Amino acid sequence: MFGLKKRRRGPPAGSGLLCSGAPAQPPASWEEIVCGYGASVDPAEARAQAGNAAEAAFFAQDDRLATKWHHYLEIYDRHLSRYRGKPVRLLELGVFQGGSLQMWRRYLGPQAVIHGLDINPGCREITEDGLKVHLGSQADPGLLRRIAEEMGGIDVVIDDAGHISAEQIASFEVLYPLLAPDGVYIVEDVHASYWPDHGGGLRAHGAFMEYAKLLLDRLHARYVLDPDPFARDPGFADVTHGIAFHDSMVVFEKRLKPLPRSLRVGHRTLS
Repeated sequence: MFGLKKRRRGPPAGSGLLCSGAPAQPPASWEEIVCGYGASVDPAEARAQAGNAAEAAFFAQDDRLATKWHHYLEIYDRHLSRYRGKPVRLLELGVFQGGSLQMWRRYLGPQAVIHGLDINPGCREITEDGLKVHLGSQADPGLLRRIAEEMGGIDVVIDDAGHISAEQIASFEVLYPLLAPDGVYIVEDVHASYWPDHGGGLRAHGAFMEYAKLLLDRLHARYVLDPDPFARDPGFADVTHGIAFHDSMVVFEKRLKPLPRSLRVGHRTLS
């Protein structure tokens, strides 16, 4: 792994910032949380009010079942709109009922190469033209490499599979190095990083969210003064444009970039 180390628990930085008070008792289970946010929707009305192309593509889905948190759709469009109408190669980990693959086809257009991976043998029923589903585990490195080779490379990964931290990390460590130099890697539902039965917990060692936080340090490796050579290794930073944290989602943007440069323009200075 990318230098995953154990952290001590303690009050987080900024712990007094914008506090409004939380219930004395936490939710009884993650099921209680997820069910509490469920909502029905009129697809036709939602499509008419769509604020972006991803919302329009999602609410136009009338065949196979698809489920997404509503705020994900804006995030998708923000990071993936540049691929629309182009021969982008997208791999979705976690196919569920196949509706999201159809949504991606509608959103990205006919030139997109769209593959999915799922452990459910029932996904063999998904045989639509232009969509290919592979069966197996997202934590199988050999399978992931074979899929990437078959696709001729990957531009976009959407990890919506089992939400188990160890498996999310395993997939990322295989696929991120294989991603196109300007690719996008999205890990969904990282709220599961805070649930023990998904391999997580608040600031828990091994949780995907903790792993992603450590990658923020890797992104800034060139500025580290620590004597540890690994902490100063710029390999990850040299191919990563940025990491965006959203509610329940982390987005990694790859981009080969030159060394940082401090630029100066103008000539007037304070006396």
